[in-house]
Amino acid sequence: MIKPKVLVFMAILMLALVGCEKVEQEQLTVYSFSGEDEQLSISNGIIVLNGTEEIFTGGDLKVTDDFFNNITSYSTTFYIMAGDEKNVILSNSMVDITGDTVNVSGDLGQISGDSVIRRIKIDDTSDLKNILYFELTTKDRDGKENVYQLQLPLTEITKSNGD
Repeated sequence: MIKPKVLVFMAILMLALVGCEKVEQEQLTVYSFSGEDEQLSISNGIIVLNGTEEIFTGGDLKVTDDFFNNITSYSTTFYIMAGDEKNVILSNSMVDITGDTVNVSGDLGQISGDSVIRRIKIDDTSDLKNILYFELTTKDRDGKENVYQLQLPLTEITKSNGD
C-alpha cells in the first residue's frame, strides 16, 4: 500500500519541479556543433546556456585509422579564440605507459558550471558561432608529435522568446 503513496508523491514533486524549471528556462539557448576533415570528425557536440548554468558536451570523435594506428598518447582541447587569446573550455589527455597504442576515437567529455563559457570575455553569445575550435595533439611510437585542428561552427537549436 505504500507504493501508490510514493508514486503520487513523486508525481506531485515532478510536476512542481517542472513548473519551477519552466521559469528558469526562459533564457535557455542551445547550440550544436560538428566538424570534419580528411583525418577526423566530431559529431553530437552541444552547448547549453541558461541564466545560471552552462553545459559543454564535446561529442564524439572519430578518426581515420590510416593516420592514427600508431598513437601512444594524445590530448584533446576545445577552446574559443577571443581576439588573439586562446581560452580553453575543456581539455583531456590519454597516455599509455605499457608501450601499447591507444584508441583516439570516442567520447570527448563534458563540463558544466556557472562560468564554463561566459567567463571568457566575448561581446555577445552570438559571437560564439565562429570562434569554437578543437585541437587534437598526438604522439606516435617514434615520438613524432602531430597537431590537428578543426573550426567548429555552432548551430543554434533553440533560443528563448525573451532574447
